[in-house]
Amino acid sequence: RRKRHHDIASKVRSVQPVPRDQDGNYEMPVQVGILVVLNLGKVVWDRDAFHNERYIWPVGYTVQREYYSMIDPRQDVIYTCWVSESKDTPLFHIEAEDAPDAPIVAPTATGAWTAVLRKVNQIRHREHSNSASGPDYFGFSHPTIAKMIQDLPGASRCRSYVMQHFVEMKDRHVRGVVKKGRGGRPSIEMLSRGQRALMASASSSSPSVCVSRVGDGQNPVPDDPDEPRRMSVATLTHADSASKGGSC
Repeated sequence: RRKRHHDIASKVRSVQPVPRDQDGNYEMPVQVGILVVLNLGKVVWDRDAFHNERYIWPVGYTVQREYYSMIDPRQDVIYTCWVSESKDTPLFHIEAEDAPDAPIVAPTATGAWTAVLRKVNQIRHREHSNSASGPDYFGFSHPTIAKMIQDLPGASRCRSYVMQHFVEMKDRHVRGVVKKGRGGRPSIEMLSRGQRALMASASSSSPSVCVSRVGDGQNPVPDDPDEPRRMSVATLTHADSASKGGSC
């Protein structure tokens, strides 16, 4: 374990520069790779379930990304991924643009995205593996997002988390990232689609929203009536406003 901690701490990871406001907060939304980060959330440093040695899972963290639809095999849709808390543990939510009344909730990021891949492959009659890397799909493993989360208040107080070292890309590399649409402010099209997805979630008015609750085999998601079953867009963020990371 000591060697593993040393490997994490000694590795230098390259990140894209992200603009900050006058108070030093990251400006949202921001394009990071194929993800649009809407909100960095709030670090829950005093509960071990909200981090491990490699990742921190802030409550309110919200990203969007495009992926294959679970309903229409001909379509790609926007998925909104976010983190909540329930009974001192994190819950990982995924809401598809075309199925706002059927969010997927799991106790791990991998469990949530594995459920998505299973449905995606099923409607396309594909024999592909249903396994998914939750940290990759949620963005926690992306160096730039990892740095943004590590810079949040309370991150240094997470007992198990190993602080990582980052260095900003050189200008020529940054220009290449932005040119490919993988960095900087998201495109107008992506912001518009993401906003529609958030609005679809907000307008889901059914009081008995259908939730796919996915356990990890050992820790099934409890049926908690007090746990938030659907993201409240108003209390998280709007993609067309200048929301600030860590403001949740």
